[in-house]
Amino acid sequence: MQALGMGMLRMVAAAGPSGRSIDRLVVKSAGVTRFLRVVEIDWIEAAGVYANLHVGGKEILYRASLNELAESLDAMRFIRVHRSAIVNIDSILELHSMSHGEFELVLKDGHRSRVSRTYRAELEKRLGQSL
Repeated sequence: MQALGMGMLRMVAAAGPSGRSIDRLVVKSAGVTRFLRVVEIDWIEAAGVYANLHVGGKEILYRASLNELAESLDAMRFIRVHRSAIVNIDSILELHSMSHGEFELVLKDGHRSRVSRTYRAELEKRLGQSL
């Protein structure tokens, strides 16, 4: 895992259809600047004031809150499924029904994440069908 210091990160904005989605994140760590394409991100989890970006089986600690990233990412590609998780829709492999209207999703990398009732409706809307 790479840890990043405050002020070491910046988002590179690229005007998308909404004019506010980003297509790359700039991550600086140990004297190296990496340009990470957001389409490469499988899922993102909250880590306090940071966010853990899961990319190709690796974790990158990024200095931004989950809320900040949720507002900046393309809503057609990324969806919040839990208060502590955002997933790339293209990374979803399966959905498993759980109790009380909740689901567990399985990503291509094998990670499992719960879809809470709060975010279920948004996922259904995005998929265009009920779960």
